[in-house]
Amino acid sequence: MLHVTADVTSRYLLNKPLPGTLTIVAHYYMIIVTFVALGVAEKQNAHITVEVVAEMLPPVVQRVLRWLSYVLTAGVFMLLAWRGFEIAMSKTKIGAAIEQGSDMIPVWQSYWAVPVGAGLFTLVAVYKLVVDVFGTRNGLPPQFDDLEMLHE
Repeated sequence: MLHVTADVTSRYLLNKPLPGTLTIVAHYYMIIVTFVALGVAEKQNAHITVEVVAEMLPPVVQRVLRWLSYVLTAGVFMLLAWRGFEIAMSKTKIGAAIEQGSDMIPVWQSYWAVPVGAGLFTLVAVYKLVVDVFGTRNGLPPQFDDLEMLHE
């Protein structure tokens, strides 16, 4: 936010925009905020869930469905992390950069946010599965209901 504010201020007050702002925002800030936050959101149970039918099923079936969701989630995000790792390696090897104006801005580093974020998401999903299957103590913070927090 400070970077964009500085760019806008510099552009309109000094008639000199900061070089590379668009590339840096699109290839660093947006990617990092999006993918690294995935693991944090999973850790805090912040993803949207809809339990219309599941709530009416017996607890044993609910537990099995929860395990299945952890396995599927971990599998999908493990594949995303793996493919993201392959792409990040190839971009790192070629030193991927984007030309903006007369400058070349390296962007290969930003490709690592995908495998890191997806990998963290995978680890949290596997951890939740193991804790739920074996009934061990969960070290993750409890989920808070936002509505309850608003009414306090």
